[in-house]
Amino acid sequence: MKRIFIFLLAAMVFIPYLGRAQSASWVFFDRYSKTKGYASVQLERKMMRMMSRQAAEKGDEQLAKLLNGIQYIRIVALKEGDRTRLLEDVEVLTTNPLYEFQLVMSEVDSGQTTRFYLRESPHSYNSELLMLTYGEKETVVVNIYGTFDLQQVARLSTIRPKH
Repeated sequence: MKRIFIFLLAAMVFIPYLGRAQSASWVFFDRYSKTKGYASVQLERKMMRMMSRQAAEKGDEQLAKLLNGIQYIRIVALKEGDRTRLLEDVEVLTTNPLYEFQLVMSEVDSGQTTRFYLRESPHSYNSELLMLTYGEKETVVVNIYGTFDLQQVARLSTIRPKH
């Protein structure tokens, strides 16, 4: 009984720390998924597993492994209006030391700026990747959470719906 009490007490103390950065990105994406002028897509765990099975059936074991490790992908894109608030909110999210995001890559090409931020959890194998693209063509924020290899994440851009 004493062990159960100690375990529950430890869980109550540490659980808020495990989810705080993930919660911040959830709040961010939840806000913009409900805001006029933005389009949003959420691919949850079950969808990632289904896509993983399809990749395995097609013989692409590396893609299947990557998709199986991802917990979710969230995407928010500006359809119309001013992107200032979105960019400010991304800045707050990625620069707040509480959330521990680190800029890992930045690129400017043809008027489009792309930045990749990474947060690695010291408490689990999961990582969080936040990609921000903005410029004349589009403004998009993509959030990927799970266990993945950064080199393999680029493969996700090859997955396209068939028309």
